[in-house]
Amino acid sequence: MPTMRVDLESTNPEYLGQVRYAMTFVSEDVLSYEILEPEGKVVIELRPGADVESMQGKVQQLLERYRQNEFGMKSAVYLDQRRPLPEINAWAGMVERRWATPVGEGHVILRGPAARLHALVDRKAVTMFGGEFRAEQEIFPSTIESKTLDRCNHFTSFPEHMGFVSHLQQDLDVLSQFSSACRTGGWSTALHDGKMGAYDFAISPSCCYHAYEGMEGWDLEKPGRCITAILNCQRYEGANHASLSRLRSFYMREVVWVGQPSWVIASRAKAEELICQWAKDWELSCTLEIANDMFFTDDFAVKASFQRQQEAKRELRMDIPSDKNSISVFSSNFHATTFGKAFGITVGGRPAVSACVGWGCERWVYALLSQFGFDPVKWPTGLKRDYDSLTTEGTL
Repeated sequence: MPTMRVDLESTNPEYLGQVRYAMTFVSEDVLSYEILEPEGKVVIELRPGADVESMQGKVQQLLERYRQNEFGMKSAVYLDQRRPLPEINAWAGMVERRWATPVGEGHVILRGPAARLHALVDRKAVTMFGGEFRAEQEIFPSTIESKTLDRCNHFTSFPEHMGFVSHLQQDLDVLSQFSSACRTGGWSTALHDGKMGAYDFAISPSCCYHAYEGMEGWDLEKPGRCITAILNCQRYEGANHASLSRLRSFYMREVVWVGQPSWVIASRAKAEELICQWAKDWELSCTLEIANDMFFTDDFAVKASFQRQQEAKRELRMDIPSDKNSISVFSSNFHATTFGKAFGITVGGRPAVSACVGWGCERWVYALLSQFGFDPVKWPTGLKRDYDSLTTEGTL
């Protein structure tokens, strides 16, 4: 199989992290890739017959995109809580114990203690944060109108994530032919060709978008509204789907504030205080630090560096010793008036500002088991206390 060796533009850890994530989306002709940090190169294995010259240009374009720093990449750490940890292969351990079963690319079934940890993280988020902010519970559909995502500028920032939803055409012949073909030869993707309706819906890639479209045209009472919801989201991650760290289908719990600037900013700051308390109580090995989204567009440098300069995104990142890396399990995001203007949400006649915090529930499960292992008796006191209270109360 043909291979390419390309010089990296930088060996900065943040740059390499962006490249590792994005390389899988360069082309479907990329079968695998490896970043050789000491040599400053990326080695790419291509599909037989791939146009190597064309691929060279695409890879260079991608590497250059993530090297640029339009305003500089500001960094700051607000919590640095580390502890010695053993290397535990949490994913292999969950599969071996049948706590987790992969059922397709980026899709996992959780059961037993892993499912209970999932429920625990969600319950603690609701009681600790929902209670503090008197959040109103909302229930969202897992699909969302494509035009809503367009208004949220999701397509111009994260086009690689999208999974669109359609249906067979409302036509007797189409439906009959499809059913007959499945009956005689079994289902295949080829049976969809030319027979699908409009792709006017997508699987929602984030929880909070529904919150904004649900308040379209509202003039809120001061200081604003706080809501909470959990949603089964989807983001296509290509070759990055691995264990529970990046799933195609995952659960996200969010708390969202929409209202006056001072109230939203103060609420977000309080939420970050609370997540630090949580981290200390459970004795997590983690950091809370400035971050940026993995924008996959030509204007990455502008968006990412601006986001960091404004500290619009902060993440709680838990160490995964077996991966020699850390993953984001909680994010804190400030959107200014972006969604207030997009959906005509006002407070006292002025565009509302918004912020949200979110938990990736499966990531918490993976990180907790990676740090503390599979025996609850050996877990930190705070985590074990909360876990035991969940099971003794009969929740699961």
